[in-house]
Amino acid sequence: MDSKEFKPRIVGFLCNWCTYAAADMAGASRKDISPSLNVIRVMCSSRIDHNLLLTTYFNGADGILVAG
Repeated sequence: MDSKEFKPRIVGFLCNWCTYAAADMAGASRKDISPSLNVIRVMCSSRIDHNLLLTTYFNGADGILVAG
């Protein structure tokens, strides 16, 4: 597979009160966001169970972003 063809699948777990609000504002401002990023809103990034992260990885995610 050529490196130019690689499009990573990134799953982002974003805190409802911090990062998700910023991402929402970026979308409302028509900022470009990579389509390879799948956003999941969580109530608090510190409450994410490690099994959820491992399941995400084993289901094919190339990268995981936890932001809060």
